[in-house]
Amino acid sequence: MPDDDGRPVVIDSPTVSTSLDTWLDPTARAVVSVLDTAHLPEALNGMAFSPALAPEDWLELNDVLRVEEPAYRTDLGLRLTSGCVVLEPDGRVWLVHPTNRYGNVHVTFPKGRHEPDLTLLVNAVKETLEESGLAVEPLAYLCDVVRTKTVTRYYVVRRIGGTPAAAGWESQAVSLVPATRLEEALDRPNDRKVLPYLTAWLAEHAFD
Repeated sequence: MPDDDGRPVVIDSPTVSTSLDTWLDPTARAVVSVLDTAHLPEALNGMAFSPALAPEDWLELNDVLRVEEPAYRTDLGLRLTSGCVVLEPDGRVWLVHPTNRYGNVHVTFPKGRHEPDLTLLVNAVKETLEESGLAVEPLAYLCDVVRTKTVTRYYVVRRIGGTPAAAGWESQAVSLVPATRLEEALDRPNDRKVLPYLTAWLAEHAFD
C-alpha cells in the first residue's frame, strides 16, 4: 500500500501469519501479516473484525475522549509521543510490527509523535487505529516513559472495533500476545518499562 506521500512500500522481509487456532487460543501468540490475512477469524471474543472508519475530524474528539491523568512534563526538552496498551478480554495484548523494522524495532506498542492540535489521548487513539487497524476506547492513563529523545505517555484501552487486517503502511503485521509473555515479545528495553505499570494496573482492574 502507499505511504503518506503516495509511494508504494516494499516489505523486505514479510512477517509470517500464524494459523487460525492461535487466534482462538488465549494462551497462544497470534500474528497476522498485512500480506496474508487468510487465517484471521471473522470475530474474536464475540466482536467481529471489520474495518473501522476514522473520524472526519480528530479534533472533535479532544473534548470527548478524556481520562484522569497527571500534567505532562514539558520541562525535559524532549519530543512528546503517546500510545496505547490495547487489552483483549481473553487476557492478551495487541502489538504492532513496524514495517521493515523501522528504527530497528521488531515489535512494539502502537504509538506516535504528538500532533500539537490533538490531546495526547486522542493522538494515542489515532496512532493506534492507523498502526493496528483497531478502534479503541480509553480506560485509564498508565504511565510516562522517558527515552533518550522522547517522552511517551501510555494509556490502557480496549478494542471496540476495527480489524488488524486494515493496519496502515507503517505496520507489516499485528500480533496478539498473552500479557504474561509481553517481556519476551517486546524487543526494546524502553517498551519493557511499561510492563510493571501494566502489571500493577491489571492487579486492580478486570482485564476486559
